[in-house]
Amino acid sequence: MTGAEVGIIVFPPGNKPYSFGHPNVNETINKYVCEERPPSPSSPVIDDKYAQMFRKANCITLNTQLNTLQDQLNFALNLKSKLKEKNKNLESQQEWFRGPIKKMNYTEASMLK
Repeated sequence: MTGAEVGIIVFPPGNKPYSFGHPNVNETINKYVCEERPPSPSSPVIDDKYAQMFRKANCITLNTQLNTLQDQLNFALNLKSKLKEKNKNLESQQEWFRGPIKKMNYTEASMLK
């Protein structure tokens, strides 16, 4: 009477889960995971338009979150590569004693002694 769609999934302990939905569990779930679905004959066209608007708004929000996370990941990877390069430079400066003794200056040779 109200045009409500219901989906129930039950997970009994130790048994196989089962589901019930009106008109269909898959259709009801797909509404909330941003997947397209064929129009339901039991729901009026206006309800489908509102559902599509809701799905579109949900997709836009999820895409915005994805883009933000992608930007954060790119920033972190860029920072990682810069830190790796600085670490290489630091290691090469700290390992001067591994080079040939003939190339050491007086201070380095006295420190090595």
